Amino acid sequence: MTTRDLDLLTAACDPATFGRGNEDVYDESYRKAVKMDASNFSVQLDLGSSGLMGTIEDQLLRGESQKMYIRPEPYKLNVYGNYRSWCLPSCLVLYRCIREGKDSFFKAHKDTPRGTDMLGSLVVVYPTPHEGGELVLRHKGHEWKFDANGLTSSRPSPSLVYIAFYSDIEHEVLKVTSGHRATVTYNLYLVDPASRPGASTVAPDLKDASNLQVALRKLLESPEFLPDGGTLGFGLVHLYPVTFGMKLQKMISYLKGEDADIYRACRELGLQPSLQMIYSDEESGPKYGIMLNEIIHEPCYDFQNAGETYGDALVRELGGVPVNKVEGAELNRSYWVSEDGGEETGEFISWVSPFNERNRLQDVTLAYGNDFSVGYIYCSPCMIVRVAAAIDRM
Repeated sequence: MTTRDLDLLTAACDPATFGRGNEDVYDESYRKAVKMDASNFSVQLDLGSSGLMGTIEDQLLRGESQKMYIRPEPYKLNVYGNYRSWCLPSCLVLYRCIREGKDSFFKAHKDTPRGTDMLGSLVVVYPTPHEGGELVLRHKGHEWKFDANGLTSSRPSPSLVYIAFYSDIEHEVLKVTSGHRATVTYNLYLVDPASRPGASTVAPDLKDASNLQVALRKLLESPEFLPDGGTLGFGLVHLYPVTFGMKLQKMISYLKGEDADIYRACRELGLQPSLQMIYSDEESGPKYGIMLNEIIHEPCYDFQNAGETYGDALVRELGGVPVNKVEGAELNRSYWVSEDGGEETGEFISWVSPFNERNRLQDVTLAYGNDFSVGYIYCSPCMIVRVAAAIDRM
């Protein structure tokens, strides 16, 4: 593709906006690029016959989701680059004025959830010469840099480069200082194989899940580990699109990465993990919360009686379980208070992976995304697992 071709493509695009709450925003201090919606372009790349989707499914599907397959849906064509100010002749049907596009970029953001079945994104980078434009991904304090131009510039023939990642991963496009960075982005959705005749389930690498299962089995076989039984808690690390009123167990098939590994390991050891959110109850104190298996507005006072705390209402109306944070030596454990409030009948939740601020609702209306909010929110629940007494585990 010549520079003139890329200029024509750029001229056919619109300024790239981004989502901030329930509106599309154009702000070149946060995102500077041009885009074309999927309804206005087509690509010849056949993701299925190329074998690319099989590779992506092998890497992204874990746990219960391995019984699914991934459906890619074209989303956007984007051009980041050093495009010039110019106009197409008025005799053409298409007429665009493009301003100076030097040093295009897109600051850190997460993909806007567009359905509870949305798993991730696929970005295909075309072999157009450019400098800069690295894609930086961040998660759990780690950072990865994906340099598509560096991967293709030394190859003897033009090559496509791709990267697929979970939609809740924060990512950023660094400045394109010269040339054009042209990409097509696909949204990736989980689909039940029953809807695709002849489809087979994916058999991903189970190494991580197996290692976790071995470690957990050793603990369960030890009579010194929770001798009287107890409750384990895992703070999940990924965010998941949900809607208000949704039961969390519906998320089981959508668990990603290490979250799916934990669930699979527990199930294969005969345990019954459940997904829970812990809602704060500031009326009862900053260390007090309610554990619930449903997504609700926080706070939600619609069913609260006069003189009743928010937490009391959740317990009475929705079957929530009071949880009290423990300080000092038990900082990594939360106290599960019985219905009558008696600590002597309570039970510790021992957090294997810590509960933290990620394990709270995150309304995308308060965050930056690649599109405006469409009625979904992100959440990262906890996984709660009951463990029998040592004598019953033998």
